[in-house]
This record gives sequence, C-alpha cells and structure tokens, in this order.
Amino acid sequence: MTLTDTQPGTDQHDRFSTEVAFRSVTWDGTARGYIPSDPPKYSPAVTMHDPAPTDVDAVTYEVIRYALMSANLEHGDTIARLSMSPVVMVARDFQSSMMTETGDLVYLGSGVQYFSNQNALTVRYILEHHTENGLNDGDIWLSNDPYIGASHQSDVSLVTPVFADGELFCWLSNAQHFQDVGGSMPGSQVTTAADAFADPSSWPPLRLVEDGRMREDVEHAFVRQSRVPHYSRMDLRAAIGAIQATREKVLKLVDRYGADVVKGVMRRLLDAGEKVFADRIAKIPDGRWSHRIYTEGALPGDKNLYAYQVNVTKRNDRIIVDNAGTDPQTGSINLTYAGFAGIAEAVLTQQLIPDLAGAYGGAYRLIDIRPIPGLLNCADYPAAVSPSGVSTVMQVLSCAATAVCKMLASGTSGTRELTLGAPSANLASLIGGGLTSAGQQFIHQNTDGLMGSLAGRATRDGVDAGGQWWIPDSAIENAEQLESGMPFVLLGRRLREAGLDGSGRYRAGVGFRETMLVHGALGGQIFWYVNESFSNGQGLFGGNPGSIARARVKHATDAIDLLGQSIGIGGIDDVTGEEEILTFKGMFAFADGDVIEWTSPAAAGYGDPLLRDPELVLADIVGGLSTPETAKRVFGVVITDGRIDHTATQTERLATRRERLGREPEAELEAPDGAVQIGDVLHAVDGRWWSNGADLGRSSESYRPNAVVRETRMRDIGPEFDPADVESADRFVLREYLCPVTGYRIDAEIAVVGSELLEDVLIAVP
Repeated sequence: MTLTDTQPGTDQHDRFSTEVAFRSVTWDGTARGYIPSDPPKYSPAVTMHDPAPTDVDAVTYEVIRYALMSANLEHGDTIARLSMSPVVMVARDFQSSMMTETGDLVYLGSGVQYFSNQNALTVRYILEHHTENGLNDGDIWLSNDPYIGASHQSDVSLVTPVFADGELFCWLSNAQHFQDVGGSMPGSQVTTAADAFADPSSWPPLRLVEDGRMREDVEHAFVRQSRVPHYSRMDLRAAIGAIQATREKVLKLVDRYGADVVKGVMRRLLDAGEKVFADRIAKIPDGRWSHRIYTEGALPGDKNLYAYQVNVTKRNDRIIVDNAGTDPQTGSINLTYAGFAGIAEAVLTQQLIPDLAGAYGGAYRLIDIRPIPGLLNCADYPAAVSPSGVSTVMQVLSCAATAVCKMLASGTSGTRELTLGAPSANLASLIGGGLTSAGQQFIHQNTDGLMGSLAGRATRDGVDAGGQWWIPDSAIENAEQLESGMPFVLLGRRLREAGLDGSGRYRAGVGFRETMLVHGALGGQIFWYVNESFSNGQGLFGGNPGSIARARVKHATDAIDLLGQSIGIGGIDDVTGEEEILTFKGMFAFADGDVIEWTSPAAAGYGDPLLRDPELVLADIVGGLSTPETAKRVFGVVITDGRIDHTATQTERLATRRERLGREPEAELEAPDGAVQIGDVLHAVDGRWWSNGADLGRSSESYRPNAVVRETRMRDIGPEFDPADVESADRFVLREYLCPVTGYRIDAEIAVVGSELLEDVLIAVP
C-alpha cells in the first residue's frame, strides 16, 4: 500500500472507504456523535451580530486582545475559587472558553485541553435545534451528553449567549468534572457498563437559567442524581457565578470600545491563529503518520485485547485525522466523536501552536476530523462511555499524540523541537468511595496522576513528575488537603528510578509511587485502578516504552499500630498484611488498616538509548535516580569509581549493536544534502528512505519491511516490564526496526505477537 495510491488510508482502509464511511451517515447527536452543519444553521429568529469593517490600531488591538484573554482566564480561576470539589479547585479539571456568535473559538483556558470543542459543539447544537423561538439574553444552558459535546457524563457544560444591542454577540462557556452525577458506581465512572443505559444520565442541552432566573426544577433534578448533592449544587453554582462574572467583563469591554471593534479583534485573532498554524504545517512534507495502541478488557474479567488507531494526514495546507484501524465499539472502553475530535484538536494545538495561549479557533479551520463511526474511539449510541475520562481518553490521547509527534519529527528542525512527546496512556489514579467512621458517605477521586511524567523529546529529557501537558494548569492535593477531607493517611510519594522504562537518547521524566493508609473509614470500595499487564506507552524513534501502571493492596495491616509508634513507613512492603492480587480491571473492598499503593508510570523515551550522552547518564546516577548497574544494562554506559569509562562504554555499545544485527555494524554516514530527517536514524532522500546508505524503499511506502526487524518478548526486555499476569504480557513483543548498517534503532513498536507491521510513516513523493 502506498501513500500516493491510497492516502490517507491505513493498513485496513484506503482513503476512499474511510471518506465514504464518514460521509455516508448522519452525525445527529442521537444515533451517533454530533457534527455541526457547515456553515452553522440557526433560526432567522436569532439576529447575529455582523460587525461593520473597522480599523483598529495596534495598541487598541493589543489592549482588547489581552482583556479578552484575561477575562477567559479569570473565568476559570473563579470556578476554582468557588468550587467545593478537590478535582476542580485543586486538580483544575475544568475549562473556560469564549466563542463568537456562531461558536468559533476565540480563547480557551489553561485547564483540560481536550475540552476544546466540547462547548463549541454544544453551542452549535443549540443554534441548530433550539432557536425557533429565538434566544434569551441571560439564559444559561446545561449539557453533559457525550453524543453531543461531552467526553463523558461527568464533564458538565454551561453555555450562555451574550447580546449587544439585541444581537447575538458571542457565547461564554465552561465545563467541569463533577465528582458524582449518578450511575451505578460512586464517582460515575461505571467500568461494568455494557451500554449507555448502565451509565449515568446524559442531559442534552436544556435551560438551567431562563430569562436570568434559576430554574430550580432543573437544578434539583440534576443535583438529585448525585451521591454528594452538596458538592454538585455548589459546583453548579460556582459555574453559574463564574460565567455571569465573565459576561459582565465582556459587556463592559463592548460598552467601552463598541461591539464592532471588539468583534473585529475576535475575528483578527481567528485569522492570525489560522496563519500561524498554516505556517507551521507548511514546514512539514505531505504524508501520513499512524499509531496504534492496545487496551486489555472491555469489561472486568475480559482478557481480550482491543486496538485504537489514530491516523494523521497532512495534505497541502490541511490536517486530516481519522481512526481507521480501530476495533469496533464494545464494553465500557468507548469514546464518542466529541471526545475524539477534542483530543485531535488538543494534540495538534498544544504541540504546534502552544505560544498562542489558547487562541486556537483559527487553527481549527485547517483541521478536518474524519472518523469512521461505530469504532471504539468514535462510538455510536448506545455505547457506554462513562469511564472514558480515566481510561479511553488517556489511551486515545497518547495514541494521537504519538502520531502527531511522528509528523512533527518529519519536518524541519523547528517543528521537531515542538514535539512534546506522548503522555502516559494511563492516568493511573484511584476512584472509589465508602463511609467514614461517622457514617458519612465520601467519594475519593484521586487525581495525583496529574503529577505525571513528561516524555523524552527530540532535543531534551522529559521532566520528572512534570505534570501533564494536556492540562497545563493542574495541581495535586498536598497531604493535609487529602487527609482533612478523606479517611486516608498519605504515607508517602516517592520518585521512581530512571530505569529501562522511559529510557532513550532522551529519557522521559520519572513517575512516582504513592502509598496510602485507610484510617477512619467504616469501609468502602475502589472502583477504578490500573494494574497493567503490558506497557501502552510506546517510545518515539527507538525510545523505550513507558512504565507499566501498577496497583497493590494489603488488607488488615499493622500500619495503624506502626504510626502510633512513630515508625516511618516508606511503602507497602514495610507493613505486614494479606496482599490481594489485583487484575487489570476490577474493584476491591477496603477497610481501616488497609494499605493501598499505586504507581504513576513514566512516559516513553525518545531515540535509541545507545545514543544517549554518557554525561546525562552519569548525572542521573549522581542525582540518585539511577545506578551504575542500570547505566550499563540500559544505555551501555560503564561507570567506574564514579566516572565514565569511555573506552569500555564504546566497547559495550558496539557489542549491543553487533548482537542486534548478528554481524559487525558499520560506521554512521552523513545524510545527503536536502534529506528530510525522520527521528534520529531515518531520512527521506529523493523520494526514497535512506538510513546510513541503506535504501529502505520508496518514502511513500513503509520502510519497515526493509529494515532489520527484531522481536523480543516484552517481559524479557527487563524487570521493569515483568508483570504479575504473565499470560497477558506474553501476547506482546517489542518489535525493533534497525538500521541495516549501524544497528541503531530507527523505531521500536509495542506489537501483538504475529501482528502485521504498522505502516506508521509515509512521506509523499515530491
């Protein structure tokens, strides 16, 4: 299969069949996801503000631009200050946005980036379906319907129209994660849901505030669904207060400068964003980049594997994203169009134009989301989607980010430097609930996985526990916050070692391990945890995979007694008790004295570990994140008496390359003039793949069949990838694609045993 014959295509679908599958269905928000009409439809009963052309001087433009940006950022800050939920006020699992009268994004806040299109889809659905009798100034609409605009039911949007002189001027919106919106599991992420009828309720857009007055019947009906109604009511009021305060800021700006001037600035922002995005992608050759990721278990007890795939095509001045190659929807591991589109837009904007500080609407004009419906990452109704916020979203986000990173690495040095790497495919936090010793119900949504790990990049290491770039403004609870609101004692958070997992020419930031003691609870259950059988975090261009996410629990331990004796507890192995062996997906009960420990995994590395600067390896040892033994095993770097033995290191690395090829490797060569570099080892030269003089075929076809391919069982790579569930782990291999000349890795893929080679990078022939 070649790019010229079938672009964008995948291993299973050519361009024609993908496009037909997208266009042959009705995207109505009922039977499947909602895609707005283009141009947007609305009733003549709504008068849109269409500004007269107005010249705005540079100073006024900057003043208004920053005033709009500040108003939107303050919108989010107000939500955080007024909210009661830690997931909102600390983790900042929310988003604020400002849109034009037709729903084009003017500004996005610094919260959850894949909420980028959630509110715009909701706005356009309202315009298309609920404007026959016009719109009322002061109305606020509520919605959490995943088939219209939400990623899952826990993410609730409020949107409000803003009028100037009787004309619809703009829309303001926010979305935030509610601790509980109903459903059969506390926390509303129903991992056992086989369809939407077991999920929490989905609310299509309805008026929460009408003519400036709260509809108490709607508020009561919404709050009634929750196990923690006091949280839901206060978080709802926080969202209303924030959106109203922002409305006043916008109207004051309009009063001062005039509606035409302010709208003129909004439209210039859209045009400027489009131009910057177009300039960036112009530095990337036309091509197609794909990534595939696997998950285990559509429901608890299921041992099958399921694949998500994201394909990114760059053609002229447009980016096209599709999902061909993904498995059909099933179980509770699905995502709707809203989630898929939001992820695609977030990945592209965060990696290509982060310097625009949320002014991304212009870039969206050049992005076409073209998924096939009925698949895991673009499911049709009534697929269950409630757990997607902590599982499917993270996996599709990592998958899409990897594909986009491959695209960026195919451009100039400037685009390669934009590469952020993929986040870990698992947030790896805990969700559960129970009763305190006083008999009060609590819900624990541990968002500490947001402390995260940033992946290795094309020019530098990732950041240890460096957060998550898809929610740049997030934070985690400190120990006092956690213990004041929940029946837990935080025993410790410790950085993990910089080992084989996440290593590369540039390593990922290390993850961490968190240990908690249940103390002050009558009992409860953890409904969500991650205990993987295999890593999902594939490295870029030969980097090693990220960590396996792990969770452990010991029951009836002596930890409470040890605390009373002021004995330090560093981890779960410092206490005695009966350990329960956890499966990949399921739940477990807890009671006072139990100790729970989980690992937040490191993201993946970038580039062959054998190309890592020995000085960086030594720095990790000096910093206490690694050991001389790990340095030799992972990087081929020999440390003797605290110093690098350069001769022994060269010998060790040469031996590894010799083992990879099964023969003596040759020296590296300089790439010819005009070569397009892909990663570290591969180049496109005159329409052909080139690797140190080896011809690997046409660049419009996959280079992989012509590379040296070596497969190693995942758990044989190193102890970092040796899980408790050997049966599932042994379905995977690390498939290395090696330069036939030097033995360096061109790439390394996490693959199912016996699976076809994924055509992941195709560059169009000039």
